[in-house]
Amino acid sequence: MPLYDYRCAFDGYREEILMSYDRTKTCEVICPSCGNAMNKLMSMPAKTPTAWNGGWTDGMDHTYYSKALGRKVANKREEEKILNAQGFVSESELGEGWIEKKQAEIVERAAEQDRRADVYNKTLAETGDANKAMTEAFPASDCLDGTLDKLYDQKITI
Repeated sequence: MPLYDYRCAFDGYREEILMSYDRTKTCEVICPSCGNAMNKLMSMPAKTPTAWNGGWTDGMDHTYYSKALGRKVANKREEEKILNAQGFVSESELGEGWIEKKQAEIVERAAEQDRRADVYNKTLAETGDANKAMTEAFPASDCLDGTLDKLYDQKITI
């Protein structure tokens, strides 16, 4: 917020007031000594380190930590460039309901894996033959057509 200089026209009282630009147009500043309205003066611009190259930022860290990359980067643009080069896709590019759909697929896959494990354990308990239990739970046709590969593959594809 900027500082504004005010002076009372009646008794000469001067005060520097911290006030937003919008409030200077709507508020009237009252002199604390006499109670009359104060006039806004022209102020000198502040000498800031950045405007006068004061070097106050020397040695300061100008990076931020990217959670996606697990390290510091210079800015968001650099982070996005690195992520794109590594093949990452932002959530906004996945489309509506993509995450919910993938979560539902994972739940279905886990249920099918549990069903096959139950078939294996039940057959093994009934027959005592591990080979028969294996062929019941994991038929050769499922092995050959890739069903089991899809069922037990944990990669998430886009």
